[in-house]
Amino acid sequence: MNQSLQSIIDTFFYPRSIVVIGVSLSKINLGRIIVLNNLQRGFNGQLYGISTEDGSIENVPVYDSLDKIPETPDVAVIITPADTVTSYMESCGRKGIKQVVIETGGFSEYDSGKNTIESEILAIARKYGMRLVGPNCVGVGTADTGMMNAFGLFPREEKPSNVSIISQSGGIGNTFIRILNDNHVYWQKFASVGNKLDLDEVDFLQYFLEDEKTGVIMCYLEGFKRGREFFDAAMKAEKPIIILKSNRSEASAQIAQSHTTALSSSDDVIEAAFNQAGIIRVEGEDDLKTAALAFQLPVVAGNQVAVLSRSGGHAVITADACAKYGLNMIDFSEEYIDTLKQIYKTRVIAHQNPLDLGEIFDYTIFISIVEETLKLPDVHGIIFNHLYQASYEGESSRTFLDALGKLVKQYKKPVYVSLTSNAEEITDISKNNSFPSFSTPLQAAEAYHMSRMYNERSSKRRNRGKVVSFDVNHDSIKLIGEQCDSEGREPNTNEALDICRAAGIVPVQSALISGVKELETCGVSFPVAIKVISAEASHKSDVGGVRLNIHTADEGAGAIEEISGSLKKIMPGAKIDGFLVQSMAEPGHEFFIGGRRDPTFGPLVMAGAGGIYVEVLHDTATRLAPVTNREAYDMVRELALYPVMKGARGKAPLDSDAFVDAICRVSYLMAVTESIQEIDLNPVIVHPRGQGISIVDSRVFF
Repeated sequence: MNQSLQSIIDTFFYPRSIVVIGVSLSKINLGRIIVLNNLQRGFNGQLYGISTEDGSIENVPVYDSLDKIPETPDVAVIITPADTVTSYMESCGRKGIKQVVIETGGFSEYDSGKNTIESEILAIARKYGMRLVGPNCVGVGTADTGMMNAFGLFPREEKPSNVSIISQSGGIGNTFIRILNDNHVYWQKFASVGNKLDLDEVDFLQYFLEDEKTGVIMCYLEGFKRGREFFDAAMKAEKPIIILKSNRSEASAQIAQSHTTALSSSDDVIEAAFNQAGIIRVEGEDDLKTAALAFQLPVVAGNQVAVLSRSGGHAVITADACAKYGLNMIDFSEEYIDTLKQIYKTRVIAHQNPLDLGEIFDYTIFISIVEETLKLPDVHGIIFNHLYQASYEGESSRTFLDALGKLVKQYKKPVYVSLTSNAEEITDISKNNSFPSFSTPLQAAEAYHMSRMYNERSSKRRNRGKVVSFDVNHDSIKLIGEQCDSEGREPNTNEALDICRAAGIVPVQSALISGVKELETCGVSFPVAIKVISAEASHKSDVGGVRLNIHTADEGAGAIEEISGSLKKIMPGAKIDGFLVQSMAEPGHEFFIGGRRDPTFGPLVMAGAGGIYVEVLHDTATRLAPVTNREAYDMVRELALYPVMKGARGKAPLDSDAFVDAICRVSYLMAVTESIQEIDLNPVIVHPRGQGISIVDSRVFF
């Protein structure tokens, strides 16, 4: 991260002095609440207020002008009507204030016409060298200093944690804080970015990734201002990033526009970016709580789980939960069972996984069994179902949880405890005990799954390998682009295939002819396929523009006549630019490879099931480009058709190496050729292993 930007954000989080512009001396308003919030939280810096007259709020000096403040505050917080903000920005600039939080709403989130005010604000900031958080936000906060810009009264946390928050919505950010505080997780730093006029989620993500006090990053985002830069930062992260990303539907996109002017990328792109970067996506508040608790435990190394349960019924439920999340309940070894028999002699307990501890009431035995289970090298983590009566087991249960904390720290393996007791007891444990606990076996299994998913994704990211550079004939692509641009059209199929060839993706032998007379002299041997070339008919199959397995010139002449008649009937007036004659490919299975340029995340590559049903099957995998060879193989393994690639139902395995090579080449082409907005290779015919692929059709859009 740029050192000057890091210093700027440091000042936002650790100001020596703050001025709140927009406080009331006579009644409660949002500005006054900000001052009171910092007072009751014990902020150790100097506070000032700006109002319509001089005065004070609980000994905090309030002035009617910034000029009267005896020093230059580190940070100004503006919470005044939108049409007054530019004037106060000018005053801040003249005072020499370099960091400003604008909490005022009513800008571009409501009316695009108000963008002019935001533009003026940004121009003033640039003139004076100021950096901004907001507008339409609740500012920033730091738990260990008590500083908080939010216009809500938040009691100071019992202790700061390692969880820092980025939220596009102030309300959701406040919800994050409540969830963390109510579950004894707490928080470290908080940044509400609002409309992101200046500083945005990328700036705070980069800051938190380098912040020694931050170990987990939680985000709420409705859209990405700089999606590719966010992705690039996350690709280097060594800390869990958990994101609640809304704005997934057309309806929510409209609401988000009116909320924080959020730009939307399609959800498949978001999922691809998160998967590739090792980001954990949560769906709502319950999942957020689960994730927050999960990452207070060591990251689990694998899916080998041991289930210990004080209830047989809960053991069965947990087994179902483990199956849902792909967790493997290992078989216990004879040595382990013999050890258990030494700890507790019983004829009732079945020594299997899940292990039913229903008849044990000695908590020291629970602790011993957990420790022996953690010692097992093939156990990556434990799910423990703890059911108890608070009236006489409450104190023992707290001692048990404290002991688990020590064992987890000693063996560096997680224990996910599902607590079942009365509601008041569970609330007290959740809020006041430092060891994470979960409300159901399903939630405990979900926490295990989140941790495992993070471990697997981040491991893949770290071991992704290097992107291979390929030779690309940019001059050839440029000439095609210029020709198409001069004629006001997109590339025809033959030109699109030439672009593939320029990227090292060699299509089948082909020739462009104008009519029947050139069939025998075009240089393509029978059998052939014949396809119409027309700028108005990019989907050739839809207009009857394709004929396959043509064995003679006479058949070819008939095919051309049929194609011409079909096009004339379906699209009267469409111009035929020629006919593409291609060698018939050997039999294989149809896949597709594509690429497109997302306005927020940049170049993408897709691969999946191909042919005429590609848009029906939706069997695709997406990554941000360029991808490495390993990432391309991961894309193939994600497909529902992957068993076909491996060789299903007695069929020979297909040439996955050749298919992966083509994915990498399309990916690289999209990354280095900004003029290409979209490319589709469909179908890509994949032949048996060692026999390569056949590229028979392509569409390209500049």
